[in-house]
Amino acid sequence: MRYILDVSGHDLKLIRASIVNFQRTLELSDQAEFDNIIDDLDDVFFKISRMKKEQLKNKVMSKWGKKK
Repeated sequence: MRYILDVSGHDLKLIRASIVNFQRTLELSDQAEFDNIIDDLDDVFFKISRMKKEQLKNKVMSKWGKKK
C-alpha cells in the first residue's frame, strides 16, 4: 500500500525532533527496556525520509519530464 506523504522540510525536522524527544524519554525510563522500540523509531524516521525523497523525485520528474 502506498501513502502520500505531504510534509515540508520543516515538518520533517519537527517529526525528527519529536521522535528524538520520545526516544530520550524512553531511555530515561526505569519501567522497562525499550531498546527495540527506540530502534524501530529510528527505522520509522528513515523510512519517512526515504519516502519524502522519493516523492520529491517523482514530483520533479512529472513536472519536468524524463530527459533521455
